[in-house]
Amino acid sequence: MRLDRRVIVDVPPHAVWKHVSDSHCYPEFMARLERWETVTDGPMGVGSRFTVHWLVGSVPIGGVIEVTEFDEARDLAWIGITGVTLRGRFRLRDHDDGRTKVTFRLAYEAPGGVLGLLADWVAARQVGRIMDQTLKQLKVLVES
Repeated sequence: MRLDRRVIVDVPPHAVWKHVSDSHCYPEFMARLERWETVTDGPMGVGSRFTVHWLVGSVPIGGVIEVTEFDEARDLAWIGITGVTLRGRFRLRDHDDGRTKVTFRLAYEAPGGVLGLLADWVAARQVGRIMDQTLKQLKVLVES
């Protein structure tokens, strides 16, 4: 399942990047985040790993993720190393008048063949709401 959400924030990309690239900020803006633990040492960058669990409905979903792209004030992407098959990305692009278009993308696949596909389809609405709330909370955080 692939989902994509966008928001325009009233600050330039480097101001958004300050929060998206700081692993300590994720509990502040990532909606329904139940667990966020740093696995690797040092600042966030390519190769950084985190144990992440989101509540989707009443079920914690996640595992260990690894940052695979870290392009300053542009793109931060990750993949799931354990748990459900997962890819995610925050994409920052200049908008007009010093604003930033933030795109949040998630692609995930539950195991289990046809039953997993059905679970993905059922969860998509909830995951979409989590992504919407995450972007709203990020917008409030970066604009304050």
